[in-house]
Amino acid sequence: MRNLLYLILFYCIYQSSTLDDDLEYFLKTPDEEMDVKPLHLAQMPNRKMGNYNIQCGGNVSFDVECTSHVKEINKTIIFDKINFKTANASYNTTTGLFKCNVSGIYFFSFSVLPTRGTQTDVVLMKNNERISKIHSVLGGDTSQLAVKNAIINLRVNDTVWVLLEKGNLWSGDGSISFQGFLICPWK
Repeated sequence: MRNLLYLILFYCIYQSSTLDDDLEYFLKTPDEEMDVKPLHLAQMPNRKMGNYNIQCGGNVSFDVECTSHVKEINKTIIFDKINFKTANASYNTTTGLFKCNVSGIYFFSFSVLPTRGTQTDVVLMKNNERISKIHSVLGGDTSQLAVKNAIINLRVNDTVWVLLEKGNLWSGDGSISFQGFLICPWK
């Protein structure tokens, strides 16, 4: 997963500069063998990239959770507790929708804890398109937290939300959560 995030970061950098063989290095080198940190590299000018002011990432991020059990199927999950939200993150605790106000590449993550003995489907939605899905079938005496991540291109006014399609979810200690942040804005 870390190499995927590095690849996205370098894609953003590549839009502003020439990477030569740096991209190959990051794609082929395992995380534990890397001798440079990509985020540090993106913030500091170097001989290959020149003196560019690269602005990857941004000030759009949020972390929310649902504080009640979720049982209504085919309904947007309302994450009513804000753990963290920047001023530019447009997440609505009444509707459950994140509305994009800065076009770019975004990272989203959502977690759920299905109720024991149920089949549960939870879907990450963009506008009216299914993007990512957690499918869980649990026995009567088991439970398991499930987490799913997605990287999505968004334009201004696109909306992203989490939908309970089947089953029901238990809420406790932040087990139903939704996070998102801007990786790289578009110009």
